[in-house]
Amino acid sequence: MSDEIIEQKYEVTAPARLIISNVRGSVTIQSGEAGVIEVKAVKHGNFDNGRAAVEMTQDSDGTVRVETRSNDALFGFLSHPPRVDYTVRVPQGIHLEVSCVSSILNVSELEGVFKLKTISGNMTLAKLSGPLKLGAVSGDIDGVQLSGVIDLNTVSGRVHLTESSFPSADASTVSGDMTLQTPVAEGPYRFSSVSGSVRMLVPADTRCNVELNSVSGSIRSSLPASATSMGHGLKITQIQGGGTAVRLKSVSGGVSIETEGTPATTVQTTSPVDVTPVPPIPPIPPLPPIETPSTPQEALSTSEILQRIERGEMTVDEAIKLMKDQS
Repeated sequence: MSDEIIEQKYEVTAPARLIISNVRGSVTIQSGEAGVIEVKAVKHGNFDNGRAAVEMTQDSDGTVRVETRSNDALFGFLSHPPRVDYTVRVPQGIHLEVSCVSSILNVSELEGVFKLKTISGNMTLAKLSGPLKLGAVSGDIDGVQLSGVIDLNTVSGRVHLTESSFPSADASTVSGDMTLQTPVAEGPYRFSSVSGSVRMLVPADTRCNVELNSVSGSIRSSLPASATSMGHGLKITQIQGGGTAVRLKSVSGGVSIETEGTPATTVQTTSPVDVTPVPPIPPIPPLPPIETPSTPQEALSTSEILQRIERGEMTVDEAIKLMKDQS
């Protein structure tokens, strides 16, 4: 069956709002003329048997909604759901919300507010300005020349954001590695991971305090740094005398502060020196043993802990505490 093309144009007032979702295919969103949202959908495959439909509507408040609707019960017996490729042009200042399953997402050259998420499809972003809330499960996220506060969550997908400016960041990952290239501003920069690592590419004059709370992760830097181990998995590193807070909580993931082109090395830690005199503790008479029933807790491997996090049965904080208790 030949492809079918659907085109719609909607008049909107500022700030325009678009909510779009797709199951399989692609979504490409670019800058268009003021006061107008233009949508072009190319449907591939058979949409006449009730398997899927493309719906475009506009709410009374002007919000434009575009959705590929699918029959999930039928898709369970199909190798691939029908595919739709969307090309959308929107005005500047857009409030954009996009959800994709295995659909590729491309967004570029826009100012606005962005809430973008994918399951297994990759996400490519370029020249975006405004608050960014990004999410992915196994899809990769690549971005260049992004500007704004960033809120990021991923499971196993890789994150690579370069030539950007993030005044603060709040990001979490299970096993995917993250790279953020940005000047360090007022912050804070908060990260959490299980086994994924965090790499920040920063200017040569960067000053920051790196705090790592981890079972086995390490701190690396290509800038002058001094580190102190505070015990209980907490390490604090001052980069060039210290400054903005950069915090990572992980099981085995580490954090690296680097300048481009200069390799980072592991920062050696020293134990804090306690100069406060401690008075002698008088002996305490032994107490009779108290017998209490106890149930031994099953020890979990790192792979089992990762699986529980991916299934939503355990948080990253719970995983870190369990790994410390078992070590």
